[in-house]
Amino acid sequence: MTAAQIKGAGIVTVKPGLLNRAGKEMTLNGSFTTSRAGGVAVNSMDAATVAEILKDNLSEVKAGEPLLRLASEGWLRYQQEHVQNSTALNLAQQGMNRDKALFEDGLISKRRLLEAQAQLTMANTAYQSSRQLLKLMGAGGGEISQIEKTGRITANLVVRAPVAGSLSGMTWMLGQQVSPGSTLLQITKPGGLELLLNASAEQSSLIKLGQVVRFKACNGQAMPLGTVLGIGSELTVGNQSIPVRVKLNSNPQALSCYKVNQFVSASVETGASADLSGFDFKVPDTAVAYIGSQAYVFAKSADGFQAIAVNSKRLSSNSFAINANAGAANKNIGVLKANSDLASSGTVLLKGVLQGLGAE
Repeated sequence: MTAAQIKGAGIVTVKPGLLNRAGKEMTLNGSFTTSRAGGVAVNSMDAATVAEILKDNLSEVKAGEPLLRLASEGWLRYQQEHVQNSTALNLAQQGMNRDKALFEDGLISKRRLLEAQAQLTMANTAYQSSRQLLKLMGAGGGEISQIEKTGRITANLVVRAPVAGSLSGMTWMLGQQVSPGSTLLQITKPGGLELLLNASAEQSSLIKLGQVVRFKACNGQAMPLGTVLGIGSELTVGNQSIPVRVKLNSNPQALSCYKVNQFVSASVETGASADLSGFDFKVPDTAVAYIGSQAYVFAKSADGFQAIAVNSKRLSSNSFAINANAGAANKNIGVLKANSDLASSGTVLLKGVLQGLGAE
């Protein structure tokens, strides 16, 4: 085959993986959830009214981006208290500086200096408390500094994204009342997903912590993308299954197409298996083509692809264990190696060429 034919056929290659003969694979279904550290919820600290919706739900946001504007009497009151505490702190600091100078000149007693220090400490505590309260309400450091500098306050509170990610849970309507403690919105961080698989009671007995979990990446290729993090001890009431938590690898590109609650089929490497003796490699199921009962893989060569007759055994819904079939030597015109580049798509065309149908 020419390079143009290979490109036109959309052929993609993968390298065979070395087979772990000590294990086999079990296919489980599940869905993605938000990991413990993968999401942030923003709650209302006080009663408010939705004045303006600045960002659509289910959209990507940047850290610090304005999302929602609330009209809040509590926000007005907290700003007022902070302005007062900021002013009191400045006065206490000035008083402390004055009394320290007077004490050093021997004009006042040490007791008066200690009283000034105590007043400064109390003023600073009140200032820090009201400042933290404004932060809890959603104000940024620059916004708080501006309030302290100018003394100008407003009843409008702008809720900003605390982190970058995917916005959800913001289903508010204009004029809607927000009660204290209500969840205003949620943000799922990039890569903040976790996989939750469902196993039967019998299957769960074969699953161990740390076992490798494989499923299709966003490029369509099955690959190891996680490990077993936890195994439930009770059956789920709805489907009578045991939940299996999977920690996903740090591979944003491979997982970027997946969303929370999206279904996926994955395979877990489990238990010992004696029926894999003699098999050397593991490949995606798309890399294996059959002509009659004989399985073939296609290894890239200098001038196209070479067909290699192999023995094959299905490992999971998306993978095979293979080894070179010595019994088909008359058809085996290539050599299977660990660094071979095997076609994993476009094998229908390659199979046709092998059968003498042409590559046009």
